[in-house]
Amino acid sequence: MSDNVKPPISESPLTPLEKLQLLIPGFRGYKVKDLIRQDDFLVRKAVASMLEEALGFVERYEEEVARNNPFDPLIQNYEALLSELRNLISEVWGSPTGDSGMHDRFKLFPEDLEKLVEYDLKLVDTARAILDAVKSRSNPQSIISMIRDARTYVVERQKLLMPEKLR
Repeated sequence: MSDNVKPPISESPLTPLEKLQLLIPGFRGYKVKDLIRQDDFLVRKAVASMLEEALGFVERYEEEVARNNPFDPLIQNYEALLSELRNLISEVWGSPTGDSGMHDRFKLFPEDLEKLVEYDLKLVDTARAILDAVKSRSNPQSIISMIRDARTYVVERQKLLMPEKLR
């Protein structure tokens, strides 16, 4: 076999867009102008669902700890984690971008869409990592750090969905 032979397509790494399309059913990658809001909604829904599931686990863990020892300092850590999760969920759902006819007011450029897909993938991956960390009962402080990372992705993707002058 020569060194110039390319590997089969199936072994090539996936692009961020292809990964998102596999992770979020119905996601089209902001390619169709009229479906930008729908794609944005699908991403936010997927992220919020994972975060809400994580929230439920933390609430159950906190309840379990409180039943055994109502003065356990871990309860405060869980309360801080719950607060951060609720705030992030609120930011994800409360984002004005997906519902607001954003493409009618200004033009989204291909490079912005590429960045948007990258932030979406980081946000989805981080939400999944948060859920996995919660399920494995990782240290609440390390999960809070992950939540703060996710918050930066939310903010950055919101900026991309604004006119360039307002960024």
